[in-house]
This record gives sequence, C-alpha cells and structure tokens, in this order.
Amino acid sequence: MTKKIQIVLIGILATIILLSVPVLAAEGDDVIVLSDAEATDYVGITIDGYFSDWSDKPMSSIYNNPDQPITGSLFRDEEYVYLYIKMFWPNNSSFNGYDYIFNTDNNSRSVSIVPPSGGVVTGITAMEVRRTSGYQLVDGASAYVYRADGQADRMELRVPLSFFPKQPDMIETITFHSPNLGPQVLTATGTPTLPFIIAGSGMVVASFGYFFLKRKRTK
Repeated sequence: MTKKIQIVLIGILATIILLSVPVLAAEGDDVIVLSDAEATDYVGITIDGYFSDWSDKPMSSIYNNPDQPITGSLFRDEEYVYLYIKMFWPNNSSFNGYDYIFNTDNNSRSVSIVPPSGGVVTGITAMEVRRTSGYQLVDGASAYVYRADGQADRMELRVPLSFFPKQPDMIETITFHSPNLGPQVLTATGTPTLPFIIAGSGMVVASFGYFFLKRKRTK
C-alpha cells in the first residue's frame, strides 16, 4: 500500500471516528463535544410520559408571576422539535396547553395540546396536538401529560419539523412561547448540521495529508 493511499485512509478513519461523537450546540456558543457519559443521555428524547431523558437538558423559567415559575425546555434534532413543560406547585399546577407558539426563522405556527376526551387523569394521559387555527390534528406530533397527587403536572411534546413552512434541513432557529404561561421565549438547543461539518473537517484532514506527502516528495 502506497503512502498516499495510507494518508487518505487515515483521513477517512478520522472522519468516521468524529461522526460517532454526539454533540450539543448551545445558543450563541461554538459546538461543544460532550464526553461519552454525558452524551449517552443527552441525545435522543422519547415521548412516552416519562421524563428521565430530560434530566440533562437545559431548563429555563417561564412565568407571569416570578414567585410561581414554570420550568420549560426546548430541544431539536434533524426531524423534530421537542418541548418540556413543568407547571408550578401548588399554584398553577394544572397543565395549560393552549396557544403554544413555535417560530421557525420568523414563521409562526400555533398549536394546542388537549386531552382526547374526559380531561387529564391521574397518571399518564396521551394528548392530542392540534393546530390552533382550524383545530386539525398535527400529523406526526405526539404529547403526554403526567399528573400525580402533590405534584405539578408535567408535559412532553414533539412536533415534526415538516409541520413548519421551511424544509427541515433549512430551519436554523426554533423558538417557543405561550402567552398562557408567560412572556419568556425558549430557544431550541441541538443541531442537525454537525455531521456535515465534521465530514468536511475529515476531508480537510485527508486533503492536508495528501498535500503534505506530495510536498515532501518534491523536496
């Protein structure tokens, strides 16, 4: 095997290794590479009425009354935007899912998260995600509310990026707010584009190795 081929193979191998590393992009920051232990729980949210997969996500306060803050988190991947809401106990402990407004690059969509019938029950309730305008079900969306005695209601939701005007791979910024919860705006963390960035970096590694070898031979 020639040295040129070896250099190219090393670059490809470096690309594969980099692609296997999960990442988090925080708002306004460069991409941060997480350790394996952190990344194992960070990537992947399952919408099922259990909330352990939100334990390492960044949380923010939403409130009309600062003494009664609601906890919220917004996350995205290449297919969905995910939302977590925990109401405030004991006041305002019942879930309010009306007028949830998502903004993608200045294009707004509003949904309501409502029980199919009979209201929210103790335990896990599967909810419906409906457009505020027209009240149609949002295809591919799902949500659950968890209610227990002596606790504030909690909700998790996912909405497919195909619900929004732009193509999913064209969406750069996603925000959320609801006037029923408070004026604060949540901005999504996570990035669907890093694998392409890393792949480009890997090709740079391979190209640089080839350039270095060729220059060495000409001396």
